[in-house]
Amino acid sequence: MDKIYIILAIPAGLILLSIIWCLIEPFVLDLDRISMKRASKDSSTKDISVKKLSEPTHDTSDSNPDLRFFLFSDLHIECCPITAKRLCNDIRKANSNAPLDAVLFGGDIITYPSFAKAGYKYLSAVSSCCKELGIPFYGISGNHDWLLENAAEPAGFIGLDNTSVVLTSRKDGSNITLAGLSDSGRRNRVWHSKLPSESTEPVVLLVHDPDAIIHLEPEERPDYMLSGHLHGGQMKLPFQMEFTVLRKSDKLPRMGAVQGLYDMNGTTVFISRGLGCGILPFRFLSFPEATVVEINL
Repeated sequence: MDKIYIILAIPAGLILLSIIWCLIEPFVLDLDRISMKRASKDSSTKDISVKKLSEPTHDTSDSNPDLRFFLFSDLHIECCPITAKRLCNDIRKANSNAPLDAVLFGGDIITYPSFAKAGYKYLSAVSSCCKELGIPFYGISGNHDWLLENAAEPAGFIGLDNTSVVLTSRKDGSNITLAGLSDSGRRNRVWHSKLPSESTEPVVLLVHDPDAIIHLEPEERPDYMLSGHLHGGQMKLPFQMEFTVLRKSDKLPRMGAVQGLYDMNGTTVFISRGLGCGILPFRFLSFPEATVVEINL
C-alpha cells in the first residue's frame, strides 16, 4: 500500500509544482535584444512561407543600427504582474546602453473594457518615462481594444492606427517609415489589404496580430513587421494544443510562427510574447517579454 501512495504522490507533486510555476512565471520578465536585417522581398506569390531566424539574445550592449526601438505588447492589465515602474526601469536601462528612437506598444491594453482606467494609468506612467527621456511613444490597438474609444489620448501614446510617421536613420540620415494598422477585434474582423502609406522608403509595420501579413497584398508587404497577440502560446502544451484546440482561428502558429524572428517572403517579422496574460494569470514556458529591436537597412 505504501508503494501505491508513493507512486501516486510523484505525479501529484509534479502537477502541484507545475501549477505553482504557472503562477510564478508571469512575474519573470525577459528583456531581449533582436537585430532585424532587411531581406529581398518576394511579391511574386500571395501565399506566405515561414522561415525561422535566429532567436533573440539577452545581450543589450551597444550596437550601431539604423533605428533602435523598445517594444512591448499585450499589456492585459487585469493579469499583468509586471509593474509600470519595472518596465520604465528597463526602458531607462535600454536607453542608457544606446539611445532609443521610439518606444512601441503593440496593442491589447485590456481584456475587459471595465479595466480601461487601470490600463490608461499604466501606459500614462510609461508615457511620462518616455517624455522624461525625450523618446517618442507610439502605439496601436489590439483585438481586445476595439471597444475603447480614442484610447491613445488617455494612454499617453501617439496613435499609429492606420497612419504612419517618418523616422530618420541614425547611420546615414535616410528616411524610414513607421506605419501602424488598427485591429477590428475577433468578431466581424476586417483585415487590411494595404498599408496606410505609399512610401517608397523602407517600411516598419507595427500591427497587433501577425496574421495581418497573410491578408496584405503581396506588393504591400512591409520590409519589417512587429507584432504580438500570440503570447508565445502563453501555456506551452503538447502538440501545440494551445493553438490547435484553444486558438484555432490563428493561422501563423499552424505554419510554425509563434514567437521570435522570422522571414516571411522577404518581410522580417518579430512576434513578441507580450507582457500580460489573457483571461487567466498563468504562463508556462512562455515568459513575459519586452524587446530592444534594432532595425538594419
